[in-house]
Amino acid sequence: MKTKLVLITITVFLLFFLSGCGVSQAEYDRVNDQLKASQAQVDKLQNEIEGLKKQYEITGETPVETAVNIVKRYHETHLYIETGFYVCSDMAMDVWDMLKAQGIDAIIKVGNVEIEAKDITEANHAWVLAETTPGEYLALETTSGDAVWGEDNPLYYHGWSFDNPKEYKRFVELKQEYNIRVQLIEQSGKDLESTRQKGLDAANQLSKLLDETKMLSILDPLWSSKVGEIIEETEKCGEYIGRMNQLNELMSQQNQELEKIAFEMKGLVS
Repeated sequence: MKTKLVLITITVFLLFFLSGCGVSQAEYDRVNDQLKASQAQVDKLQNEIEGLKKQYEITGETPVETAVNIVKRYHETHLYIETGFYVCSDMAMDVWDMLKAQGIDAIIKVGNVEIEAKDITEANHAWVLAETTPGEYLALETTSGDAVWGEDNPLYYHGWSFDNPKEYKRFVELKQEYNIRVQLIEQSGKDLESTRQKGLDAANQLSKLLDETKMLSILDPLWSSKVGEIIEETEKCGEYIGRMNQLNELMSQQNQELEKIAFEMKGLVS
């Protein structure tokens, strides 16, 4: 506005000056056209500046508008790679910080926005709820930059809440440990089934050798060979049984740890 006022003042002064100095009409018109062109450029730049201000201004006229601007701007300036729970967790904490910086109370939410989770251990996603008016919240999906209203997807308003990142960060650590132990149990279960099958095969082979040995005389040259095979298969059966016992014990220990982790996770929510 100041620049525009200055140009208008200069224009008026020059027109007055030129008109009083006997300048030719052609020169007068040329200078006047240049001034008009300069004024047009200034107007264009001012419009562009106003457009940029609106584009990058976060604070809106209402908390709802501000919250929507924040999540939209965050999405525009951050790349989301779908790699699971921990990426959306970081994004939720970032948006939580941005909301708090604008004076908007917010909570971090975890759950499942596709199928309602029955237990906190089933949570696979994180987002933010912005308190737009006392007791009223607006869900913000940080991975897409969208505001999600209750009628659009009520699951965004279910789940488990965290008032601040401190408890939430601990939850994320526990969730990661929980998932690792679940994977360990699953792999142990596969190993157990594989070992059990090998044990059954060894037991069947041992039974077959015993039956074959019964048909042989102790003086038969094959008898000592069969006895050697029987001993070998017996040792295999013992090894498989021992391995199965180890895997069962490992799975039992991991399940006990899962219960402890789940208990602590539930104690962190607000």
